[in-house]
Amino acid sequence: MNTNERQPIKTSTDIEIGIDDIMFFFKTNQRLIAAWSLSLTIIGIIYALLAQKEFESKTQLMPELQSTSALGKMGGLSALAGLAGIDLNQMSTTDAVRPDLYPNILQSLPFALYILKESVYVSEYQKTMKLEDFLYLKEQSLISTLINEGSKSQTTLLDPKKSSKAYELTKNQQDLVTNIQERVQASFDRKSGVISINVKMPDPVVAATITQRTVEYLKNYVTSYRTDKARNQVKFFENQVADAKRRYQNAESKLAQFRDFNRFLALQTAKIEEQRLQAEFLLSQNLYNNLTQQFEQAKIRVEEETPVFKTLEPATIPLKRSEPKRSLIVLGFGIIGTIIGIIISLLKNNTFKLKTK
Repeated sequence: MNTNERQPIKTSTDIEIGIDDIMFFFKTNQRLIAAWSLSLTIIGIIYALLAQKEFESKTQLMPELQSTSALGKMGGLSALAGLAGIDLNQMSTTDAVRPDLYPNILQSLPFALYILKESVYVSEYQKTMKLEDFLYLKEQSLISTLINEGSKSQTTLLDPKKSSKAYELTKNQQDLVTNIQERVQASFDRKSGVISINVKMPDPVVAATITQRTVEYLKNYVTSYRTDKARNQVKFFENQVADAKRRYQNAESKLAQFRDFNRFLALQTAKIEEQRLQAEFLLSQNLYNNLTQQFEQAKIRVEEETPVFKTLEPATIPLKRSEPKRSLIVLGFGIIGTIIGIIISLLKNNTFKLKTK
């Protein structure tokens, strides 16, 4: 093997920069670098003081991971299934709205539109207003507000009659929805099964209020989904029980009236009619009793299907702002100013001494 192929290629010139050259560079351009660093630091201080304050409220929930009602209903079959080598515990199905999908619920359009219409108490203004009005006041300047108000009044809906049955938002509404989706964040920890909800708002009381309303919305949404079928069954059996009760009472009344008017008659036709009325009475009675029992079972099933949410960490009103982090902002602007000063110094003059070997 040829060893000459492994020898490094030597260049004709090499650039050497020593510590003395670096010290000389900073000494020569210290005023320019310091000026840029100081200027950006001052801008950072002004920005940090004028930046909108943000307050963060947090809460943690422990949801029910799996419904046990389905296994309870099949409990009588578990022993027989075990003899056949079938484990019903492994065959249990989970809900379509699993806890890991809860963050998606809080990023949906219906939730954003719901929470924007909620009334909140704003400690800064000492009054109650809708959340959308509060965010609009905090995040829009006077000029942009006038422009948006003018454009909003001139905006025409593409589907004013709602024939498509779809949501249609204006530009302002879409901006507010995006704002809410950025401010309300939720996460699910698969290991611990804990749902964390973080809400950032320009007002501490609003942040805590929206956190609590978010929890309520999530509970109502999941409860509605889990118990929707059972509640429909309750309504169905309630109507059926009312009809069966009327039928039962009518049959009872007809049988009693017939016996009152024909108690001294021994005709066969009267006996046949009595037997028919008595059969109708027994049938309506059994139907009423069975429906009443199923109605009570349906009401119990609603309670069984209702999910359980335990609050691990309740929402509190934050006393300190979470943003802006003024020290980091000022430090970042100062570092950027220093870097800009160094780059400009390098471009203005060549202060490094080049040494050629």
